[in-house]
Amino acid sequence: MPITSPFEILNKLDARFRRNSSGLPVAKAVVDDWIGIGFAINEIPLIAKMDDVSEILPPPETIRVPGVAPWVKGLANIRGNLMPVLDMNGFLYGKSTSMRKESRILIINKLGIVAGLLVDEVYGLRRFKLDEHQKLNQEGLGSVGDYLAGAFADQVRSWNVFSVERLANAEQFLRVI
Repeated sequence: MPITSPFEILNKLDARFRRNSSGLPVAKAVVDDWIGIGFAINEIPLIAKMDDVSEILPPPETIRVPGVAPWVKGLANIRGNLMPVLDMNGFLYGKSTSMRKESRILIINKLGIVAGLLVDEVYGLRRFKLDEHQKLNQEGLGSVGDYLAGAFADQVRSWNVFSVERLANAEQFLRVI
């Protein structure tokens, strides 16, 4: 039996491994899903980007602030921070939200605006493929239509995409006095 050098042994092992290898996995393009929080304002199913909603809470006790718009419910102490709670039905449709056990506030922090948005109900997390985004059908939506950016649909319903950024940029939303 001839004596082989360590280098020859390594070359034989390398050749054998290359023959039997299946290759590296092929990198496929990762398609991100669009993830949002489903909720309702005036019984209209809406969805906001998950990144725009930092927390969902039951409506807290508020302290009324004199001289503000009627849709400003007041200030609430949320984890030691004073935060305005804004009634979205009151802002968009001029009628106060009927407080029910399903009512929630969505805490937003967008463009320096930190607030709690009072909504009728929260349906939870929804996930869609980006190519499922649809154009908006604004029939029967009323004032909320100014803050919508398309829609997604699942097996149960169509979800209008609520743009927290449009809301935070709206002059009438920022003017609470």
